[in-house]
Amino acid sequence: MKKETIITAAIFLAVGFLAGYITDAQMNWNGHQKAALSAAPPSDMPPAGGTASAPPGMGGGMPQQGLPEGHPAIDSTAIVKQLEAMAAQNPKDADVRLKLADFLYDQKQYSNAVEWYQQVLELDPKNVNARTDLGTAFFYMGRPQDALREYDKSLAIDPKHEATLLNSIVVNLDGLHNLAAAQKEWNRLSELNPNHPALAGLKQRIDAARTAGTAAGPQ
Repeated sequence: MKKETIITAAIFLAVGFLAGYITDAQMNWNGHQKAALSAAPPSDMPPAGGTASAPPGMGGGMPQQGLPEGHPAIDSTAIVKQLEAMAAQNPKDADVRLKLADFLYDQKQYSNAVEWYQQVLELDPKNVNARTDLGTAFFYMGRPQDALREYDKSLAIDPKHEATLLNSIVVNLDGLHNLAAAQKEWNRLSELNPNHPALAGLKQRIDAARTAGTAAGPQ
């Protein structure tokens, strides 16, 4: 299970179910954190309020980072089919659904990932990590309001969930351009963990956006 999903960009940075082929390290499910946005927005971030183009098909294979040298390319389509079969055989198993959702997310198959995260949450509604991942998938689909809705639900369960607070800053800043809300969430994260490595970069971006808005005059 992922610890949490943090929106991809500048800083920060499952189970081996196919015997002899995929290991925990290769899938990078356990203890995985996606890179966090701080110094600059992700190059593939969808326009605020827009609809991201459909992600590529699943036949392209997952990223090969972490695979041993000479290891054959991973067939992502086969992995998805295997996980779907496992999910069908185990309708009450939230864990296999989370693995599938995480894998689809890593393949940038965000709309498909959303469906499986929602199934996870039907079985395990207090799973704040899955809830945060769901919100972040919405963000990459160009749906920042839906992302914030999921983050709010996550924080209602765990107000100290740092990944959710961090993502809330980013979505308010880059998705909605709501500097007041971004600053509010930044303050919450700073009070919770003043040594969080993303704080300085995010504060610079908030201040820069505020200065640019002032220079541009009333909106």
